[in-house]
Amino acid sequence: MKAWNELLSILDQKLGKTTVDKWLRTLKVVKFDAGNLYLDAADTFQINWFKEYATPYLSKYLLTSSGKEIKIHFLIQGEKYPPKKEKKEEELCFFQPDPLETHATFEEFVRETEENLPFNILTELVDQSLPLGNYNPIYIHGPMGSGKSHLLMASAKALQKKGKRCFYVRADTFTEHVIRAFRSASLQEFRKTYRDIEVLIIDDVHLLSRKIATQEELFHTFNRLHTSGFQIILGSAAPPRMLEEIEERLISRFEWGITLSISPPSDKERAKILEMRASLLQLPLSAPLKEFLLKSFKNLHALIQALEALALRLPHSTIPPDLEIVEYHLKDLIDKESQTFLTPEKILKTIANSFGIKTEDILGKAQNKECVLPRQIAMYFCREKLQMPFLKIGRLFGRDHSTVMTSVKRVKKGIEKKEEGFLLPLNDIQRTLL
Repeated sequence: MKAWNELLSILDQKLGKTTVDKWLRTLKVVKFDAGNLYLDAADTFQINWFKEYATPYLSKYLLTSSGKEIKIHFLIQGEKYPPKKEKKEEELCFFQPDPLETHATFEEFVRETEENLPFNILTELVDQSLPLGNYNPIYIHGPMGSGKSHLLMASAKALQKKGKRCFYVRADTFTEHVIRAFRSASLQEFRKTYRDIEVLIIDDVHLLSRKIATQEELFHTFNRLHTSGFQIILGSAAPPRMLEEIEERLISRFEWGITLSISPPSDKERAKILEMRASLLQLPLSAPLKEFLLKSFKNLHALIQALEALALRLPHSTIPPDLEIVEYHLKDLIDKESQTFLTPEKILKTIANSFGIKTEDILGKAQNKECVLPRQIAMYFCREKLQMPFLKIGRLFGRDHSTVMTSVKRVKKGIEKKEEGFLLPLNDIQRTLL
């Protein structure tokens, strides 16, 4: 076809002959008529490339003899693209699990010691040395960036490889499925999807707060699976008793099995994770650049987000980028991190505001109840949220490490015994700090 060949010659000058040979001349002309051209592509990537880089030139250079633009139609290896839809999208009603990230495996999970109970419990479950349903549910909680989602997705992958009917979703997806089921009158299909399985894994259950209909469906799904002896695994930012606006009957069921706390990775673990993810992204990092990223992004989630942003925003190169260039490209994320970064000072200020006292009262020597309880809670949060050593917390509060240990234990005991004197302020503070 003359018009097509002329367009390719023009694009040799505009885009470069090597580029045109690779992306455009490899398109096979299937047929053409007065106003249409049918091209067969290798895959959707080639089509998307065409739309991005060649389409802007069509209205000027791919014309009929009468000056009208020739319309392009695509096939992929002989099949019409896009494929004809059998039903409108709104008529389709199926409930699919969330995708599992490729790096989320037990082998890729970085741990400095062997004493990681959530990791050990889940690997025993996968290896079948721990029977399904023995601990039911398995409830894992920890702050964002502690590795909960990684472990839950790794469990789903491994169990699926073992032939288990395992379904992994985030709480938001579960909520979307419930809404879709009600709107499309497909509750039976929804319930069949979620109850005809051997393992249900739901991440971020704290996001079910105030979602009454979703909680109702989860309650019945939980009961059905639990009664049948099927495994339930849950991930959350907070322990069951510190969940906000979740029905009591659900909270009590979350506590039926085993509750495991997972801590954010240590500095050594973060450094190793950074190196592994940089390698996957084929992003070279110099020692100063690694140090800069680790110092700028304390939260693992933010660190990985910054690394992925860097890989997208920088041109590919085998030379590690200069620190000034990196700082320029990550300025928005660095500013965001500085605003949300949790520090002992922020914890103290939040707790002081919650109790209507001054930070000096928490750090002071007063032993009255108005100061002791906020002090104990502040020590607890410094330990649980920041993983500060007992000695370091002691120096901050002007106490010895044994006093800190006693205070942290007292708060944990209050949570376990569901003492309102601890739970009510803890919930308020937790919501502010999350």
